[in-house]
Amino acid sequence: MSPAIDSRRLTARQSAEYFLNIVRLLDRAVDRDLVTTLTFLSIARANMRQFTRDPDRAMRYAAMDAVPPDSERVPVTVYAIAKELGIPYETVRRHAAKLRKEDLCEAVPGGLIIPNRAFFSAAMLEAVAAHWALTQDLVNSAGGYATPVTDPPPGDVSRQVVRLGVDYFLDVLALIGRTLEVDALGALVMRAVSFVNVEQHAYAPSAYPDVPVGPGDSEREPVSVYAVAKTLSLPYETTRRHVRRLMEMGLLEKSGAGVIVPARVSARPQVLMGIGELMARTETYLSRLAELGVRPVPAAVEA
Repeated sequence: MSPAIDSRRLTARQSAEYFLNIVRLLDRAVDRDLVTTLTFLSIARANMRQFTRDPDRAMRYAAMDAVPPDSERVPVTVYAIAKELGIPYETVRRHAAKLRKEDLCEAVPGGLIIPNRAFFSAAMLEAVAAHWALTQDLVNSAGGYATPVTDPPPGDVSRQVVRLGVDYFLDVLALIGRTLEVDALGALVMRAVSFVNVEQHAYAPSAYPDVPVGPGDSEREPVSVYAVAKTLSLPYETTRRHVRRLMEMGLLEKSGAGVIVPARVSARPQVLMGIGELMARTETYLSRLAELGVRPVPAAVEA
C-alpha cells in the first residue's frame, strides 16, 4: 500500500500561485506601484477589520453592492501601516499622500480611511469578480476544507470573500517577513522566486510529500530578476536591489541564468516553523471560505 500523501504540503505549494495571482490582480485594480497598492490594502484592511471578525456585521455587508459607509470604518495611522508592512514610516507616508492626492484615501480624525466611493470604481468591481474566480480555483485545486459543511450557501458574499482574501494575503506576507526578517517587498520577492523554483512540483501530489524543504538545488528552476520584476509589477532596478540584498543575507543564491532559494534556507528551523504556520493559515482560510459557501465545484463531465 502506498503511503498517504500529506495534502497540507500540496495545498501550501498551490497557495503560492494563488498568492502571486492576487498580487497581479491588485496591481491591475489599484493601478499603482506595488508599495502604493500595499499601503492601500493595509489601510482598507484596518478600516474593515471589525467586519471580518464579527459574523453579523460581515454578512450585512457581504454582497457585491453592499459597501459600508465611511462612518463605520475605523481610521488607521501611517505609523501602524508602516509597522505592519515593515516599511519605513516616511515611505508609507509618501504613498499614503499619493493615495490622498488621487482621491483613493482620506484623512479623518484618528487617521486614514479608504472611502466608500473607492470601492465602486469599474476596476474595483472587476477585481471583486476576478478575485472570486481565483479563490474558486484555489478551493477546487485544494479540494476545499476537509470538514464537510452542510449549511446552504448564504447568497452573494463576494465582498466578504475579498476581505478574507486580503486578510490572508497580508497575513502570509507578514508571516514571510517575520520568518525571514525582511520587509514586505523582500517577502514578495522571496515568494515569487520560491514558487518559480518549484512550480513544476506544485500540482504533483507525490512530489516530495514528506520533505517540507522540497527538491534539492539541482531540481529547482532558476528565475531571472527580470521575470521576478514582471511577476510582481516592480521596477527592474527595485527588484534587482532586493535580490542583491537577499543574496547578501544568504536567502537567495545564483544558479545558472537566475536565482534560487537554496534548500538549506528551506531547511532552517524557523522556516520549517513558518511552513507549518502557512499550512495552518491556509487551512483556516479554506475553512472560512467553506462557511461562506465557497466549496469545490465538480468538474463538468463531457457527453
